[in-house]
Amino acid sequence: MILLTKLDKQKVLVLIDSIKYVEATPDTLIRFINGDMLIVTESLQEVSDLVFEFKTKCLANASISTASAAAMTSSGDSASWT
Repeated sequence: MILLTKLDKQKVLVLIDSIKYVEATPDTLIRFINGDMLIVTESLQEVSDLVFEFKTKCLANASISTASAAAMTSSGDSASWT
């Protein structure tokens, strides 16, 4: 999820998997797959950067978890799984 700011300055967390597309109209308009829309104060580039950062962190965490699991499995340390 990414933290964005609505025009009334309220903060909102947005699930990036629910975003259909983002456009600058000139405000930044987010359209969701369910048809809802949200206008935010962040620019199109800022939203894109936030999505990229979030996905990068998720992938990094997934690779760390996978590497840790592989290390535990190869060392025979099954007690760490309980």
